[in-house]
Amino acid sequence: MLTNELINKIIQAGQRTELKKNDFFIKESEVCHCIGIVESGTLYGYFEDADCNFIVSELYGKNSVITSYRSFLTGIPSPGSIKVYSDAVLYVIDKVKYDELLQQQEWAFVFKEISDHLFINKCFKETSLIKLKARERYLELLSQRSNIEQDFPQYLIASFLKIRPETLSRLKSLDLHQDK
Repeated sequence: MLTNELINKIIQAGQRTELKKNDFFIKESEVCHCIGIVESGTLYGYFEDADCNFIVSELYGKNSVITSYRSFLTGIPSPGSIKVYSDAVLYVIDKVKYDELLQQQEWAFVFKEISDHLFINKCFKETSLIKLKARERYLELLSQRSNIEQDFPQYLIASFLKIRPETLSRLKSLDLHQDK
């Protein structure tokens, strides 16, 4: 998790951007030219597989780092899209400013922290998909993001967890009955 100090530093250097529900932060096959922090609202990253199945890769809420990082760093088109679920305010740093700031040691540290954060999140997600059962992934998600069910609909959460919406309903039902 990024510290409030790092988040505030990015917000101060970034440009305020407002996006409305269903706007895109980045579309598949476009080059991502910025990296940012979500101040408010929610967004989700997704891919479409070879069979045109919709697969959620990330759920973004307050203080999330948002970018198509591979595209941002390399200048190659993004393999997926990031779409706004609820009206959002972001603070973004474009690639030109990023490269300028990167020349300063304090910013090199900030961007290293962001890079580490993104990499660690990716590793945790990959490991959980391989090692954890659906219920364990769901409970882990709830422990890490307590407001996730208020922020996103069940079908997006289910796709993020790589389960069907009806499976998520069943897991939620089981948890309710176990608490009695």
